[in-house]
Amino acid sequence: MLTMEQCIRETPKRLLGILNNHVNLFSKIAENNFHRIIISGSGSSYHAGAAAKECMIKYMKIPVEVLYPFEMESYVFEDPKKTLFIGVSQSGTSLSTYRAMKRAKEYGCITASMSGRDDKSVILNEVADYILTVDCGEEGDLQPKTKGMLCTIADLMLLGIYWAKKNNKIVEDEYSTFISDFKDVSDNLTTIINDSDVWIKKYGNILADSQDIRIIGTRDVYGITLEASLKLIETLRVPVSGYEFEEFTHGIYNAINETSLVFLLNTNVEPRVATLKKVLSQWSKNIIVVGKNAADDMDFYVNSLEKEDFLSFEYILLFFMICEKVSFLKGIDIQLTKDTTFHAKLGTKILRDE
Repeated sequence: MLTMEQCIRETPKRLLGILNNHVNLFSKIAENNFHRIIISGSGSSYHAGAAAKECMIKYMKIPVEVLYPFEMESYVFEDPKKTLFIGVSQSGTSLSTYRAMKRAKEYGCITASMSGRDDKSVILNEVADYILTVDCGEEGDLQPKTKGMLCTIADLMLLGIYWAKKNNKIVEDEYSTFISDFKDVSDNLTTIINDSDVWIKKYGNILADSQDIRIIGTRDVYGITLEASLKLIETLRVPVSGYEFEEFTHGIYNAINETSLVFLLNTNVEPRVATLKKVLSQWSKNIIVVGKNAADDMDFYVNSLEKEDFLSFEYILLFFMICEKVSFLKGIDIQLTKDTTFHAKLGTKILRDE
């Protein structure tokens, strides 16, 4: 099995592979004239949908919703025959996502599965009209997903842009620019991964000692704000929470104290990031800006190409690398979960023998 860092470093190659194959993967499903898209999944799968949503809406020009599987139990479908329901599960074994897909299919929706595998154990495929396998390569069921998460975002975005092209929602130049930007950003990711490695070697011990971590991101990177929070919880095994910038201002700042470590994701869409850092610095010395406007020593400079559709790919990498490197500093083996039979006990996934 590949380590988490090996998966992170393989991501640019996998993204380019997905780009090169997207026409083949989406040619059939793009023949449908959808009026609405619903994306459903849990954990990283939900976050991938949240990260891709705005891009899909931008080009497809139809409503795109991202919902947890439990929300589908009382969901009222509008025009189901023109609705595409995408069930996302990296392992393909999520029973809650399977049930949500099944309900959508019973109501007449067109269904598609997105999983990182394509074998008999992928239960989502049983109820899928279209199998849209995320070609991310090996990533174990119990290992925190990194390349699989980013490749799922890529699949959703490429589905959106290709469908938009085939259904005359955009002109050829828009499609060509998107494809060119996708390639350029993918090629640039290794630089950010290497920069993250250097930063963690300098400041990793501070993160290892932290018992209270907050991540604040703006609307354009909300999906990966949630994802960064989840990944740090899974690997560092301390309380971590992630918030959209405006939501954070509604009372949550009251919990910041001298033990807190706060990451502020700054993509230059929110002019108050510097002000928030100054205010929070009254209570904690560990307020870290992640972005191109990295002013203080502990801030992390993101070598971003500043392509608005692809900021999530760039801004999540530091956190993925923290998961691998800082967990090691803490003596945590992230390849091992606390309970390998947890999902079997709770009935949340079908586990495979690997």
